[in-house]
Amino acid sequence: MRRDGRPGLAIPAKGAVLVALIACAAVAIAIVGMLLIDREARQLSAAEGAARDLASLETKLPGVLTDPELAVMGRSALQEIGRIAEEEGQLRIVHLRTPGQRPADWPATRPLGGGYVLFEGADGARAAGIRRQLADGSEVLVGRTVQGTGPLRETLLGWGAAIALLIIAMAALAAWIVGRSISRRIAELNQLCEDVEGGDVHARHTVSGGDEIALLARHMNRMLDELERRLEALRDTTDGLAHDLRTPLARVQGRLSRIEDLAGNDRCGAEIRLAATELDRLMESFNALLDLREIETEAPVTTTPFDVVQAVEDAIDLYEAVAEDEYGITIRRDFTRCTAAGNASLIVRAAANLIDNAIKASAQGSDIVVAVDCTEDCVAISVRDSGIGLTAKPRGQASTLGGHGIGLRIVRAVARRHGGEFSLTDLSPGARATLTLPRLAGMRQVS
Repeated sequence: MRRDGRPGLAIPAKGAVLVALIACAAVAIAIVGMLLIDREARQLSAAEGAARDLASLETKLPGVLTDPELAVMGRSALQEIGRIAEEEGQLRIVHLRTPGQRPADWPATRPLGGGYVLFEGADGARAAGIRRQLADGSEVLVGRTVQGTGPLRETLLGWGAAIALLIIAMAALAAWIVGRSISRRIAELNQLCEDVEGGDVHARHTVSGGDEIALLARHMNRMLDELERRLEALRDTTDGLAHDLRTPLARVQGRLSRIEDLAGNDRCGAEIRLAATELDRLMESFNALLDLREIETEAPVTTTPFDVVQAVEDAIDLYEAVAEDEYGITIRRDFTRCTAAGNASLIVRAAANLIDNAIKASAQGSDIVVAVDCTEDCVAISVRDSGIGLTAKPRGQASTLGGHGIGLRIVRAVARRHGGEFSLTDLSPGARATLTLPRLAGMRQVS
């Protein structure tokens, strides 16, 4: 599709151009063939005319070419015919040579077919004729100049150009008529792919007809039906697993709390608190899994303009007090204010996961830097921690000292939903996590 959303004619136009080029090449080959045939016909016509001249001489002077006693008369007659033709500017050409002689004006010949020969006349013009051996051993070459074909060539080239232009015009018309229907149907399939890519797995193509495009649409619909079925099964399994496990975990947490209140041994209470902490982390993992499932399967993200810095500030507010009070970590800001388009709540959730990950990765009393960088086309939200970096971990894992590792997967899911990217950079020490999002065209800087 074109940028204005209307179907283009790229594929039919290419096909039409190819057909037009092949047709024009065929016309050109036909014209060249006709010119070659015409040249061959003119050469044969000139050679036949020369043969008739020689036959006419033999009719008027019987035996002049076959009787040795009349050979001298025959040569004289042929020389006279050649002289008269040259003086009067006729097309006839006569060359003679006696046995043992090789006159300088005797032309080189090459076979034409039918016993005729081609040679070059005195003025350089192409000539065709016949060679004959006289009774006394002399040899005569009688020919005629091959007439030009200027008018015919001009006519053929003119008609050929007109036919080529007509073919190109008809091919363009065919591309416009036939191509619009094909391009529109292909554009609908492309739009279906874009809808599914945006998260609308319920989108389907309305199938009509029985051609290859309709068959492709049916295959795509069946593929999307199977994809939706599997996503529904995964969603149901995730929801069922969360429901089945969250209730028992909550009960265990409650009982551990009561046991802690009843326990008199400090060591026993400490172990109970550790177990409760692990259960809390397990509950966070379940909640994060549910969040990830929701982000991956929800409807397409609406492109609503929002203040990026405000969204990041909302995420910082969730963790800044905990970072300073419990870990002694200071969150530093490096912001460039700008506006982007997307789902602000998802951006807040992604930024919060990046900040939470950085806090867990950083040492006590260190700093983390949260930055927002804007360009004309995109905005980058980055969080740099002061932890051990990524050198000790595979590139795809979080640079945390603990945690469930689902937070960065949520960030990646948010990036995909917005058509952006997520990357991790090893700083050794520390790491930088960057969420890059496209900006809405034409948005202005927020003052």
